[in-house]
Amino acid sequence: MSSEPPFEPALEPTADETLDRLSGTLQVLQRRRGHRATSDDVLLAGLALRFAPSARRLLDLGTGKGTVALLLARALPDARVVGVEAVPQSHALAVRNARLNGLEARFEPRLGDLRAHGTWANAAPYDLVTGAPPFMPLGTGPLPADPQRAAGRFELRGGIEAYAEAAARALSPDGLVVLLMDGRGLDRLLRALQAVGLAARAHVEVRPRPASPPTYQVVVAAVGPANAAPLAEVLPMRGDVGEAWSSAYQALRERLDL
Repeated sequence: MSSEPPFEPALEPTADETLDRLSGTLQVLQRRRGHRATSDDVLLAGLALRFAPSARRLLDLGTGKGTVALLLARALPDARVVGVEAVPQSHALAVRNARLNGLEARFEPRLGDLRAHGTWANAAPYDLVTGAPPFMPLGTGPLPADPQRAAGRFELRGGIEAYAEAAARALSPDGLVVLLMDGRGLDRLLRALQAVGLAARAHVEVRPRPASPPTYQVVVAAVGPANAAPLAEVLPMRGDVGEAWSSAYQALRERLDL
């Protein structure tokens, strides 16, 4: 008696998609007019790798099409990554991207709301949790008609507070959480971490150039009370003039094989 072959996601891009080079060895399927890979994915993955180079059990909150999870899975060959994504369209891309890059055994995208703890709890605790929440509360701008773009920009299922709560529940006692927020959101990010018993251990302010206002705030936190001022630094992406990457940002990119 014959049986149906196992389902394998299609790896060819559709007319609505592009197949792009993510790193020296990684490719990514993404929608032409959807939520696409940007520098915040590189910054989140690169700083997580820098601060947690020995992580083995990883949770990527709001994993989208899997960009951060793929970069970390490739950089940490002994790690296993669970990615949680609530938008079916993005989750389907993450599944295909894991397969496309031969990482389906170590990157498991799960469809569900990160606030639903059952989505990720059976693999907890994790020694590294990453996340880059949407930055815009509802009502602060026009909501895109495209569900994927809307979810990438607006807090449809909670913002940094929901990410911090999920991270606190998922984190091992000696693990680290790395969260990326927009340039004006540092105070909100620190309050969200403090409210769930996480203390900042490092803070990286990302700027386009050394004298520019910050574009992103990245905080590394751990379980427990704050026992010292967090390590603080400024990471400019480019120098004062020209288009060359700064040495610090170039080093981060090289760690990810970009």
